[in-house]
Amino acid sequence: MFMGEYRPSIDEKGRIAIPVRLRKAFGEERLIDTLILTHGFDKCIMAFREADWREFVEGKLVPLSQADPRNRMRLRFLMGGAAECELDKQGRIIIPQHLKEYAEIGEDVTILGLYNRIEIWASAMYARYRPDGESMNAFAGELGF
Repeated sequence: MFMGEYRPSIDEKGRIAIPVRLRKAFGEERLIDTLILTHGFDKCIMAFREADWREFVEGKLVPLSQADPRNRMRLRFLMGGAAECELDKQGRIIIPQHLKEYAEIGEDVTILGLYNRIEIWASAMYARYRPDGESMNAFAGELGF
């Protein structure tokens, strides 16, 4: 599973290194070599392993009624914005320009591992979105802590 928060740098060619701990999501023997990137929720980029992407599409998107124009819009946004990105030998990817613009990614990036997906954020955007102590205290109560 993916987990953790990382702040990799973007090199002079615009490549972002996916942290080794996230690339080892298949286990010690097999590093991820391809990620599917698409528009994420809350102005981030979502990145999936191929099998997780297929499960997301087939389990969540395909069942949506195409008679509903909102569902067609959602499908276009998520599927139309998707791109297959291969990691180079150093585990770096180049994020497509349309996704960088959507997520307002510049020089500072925050990457989060979230179970079956990775989120890539502009660090400033994530800092604004990140919950504060009070909201986390309320959530702790909901969890029964």
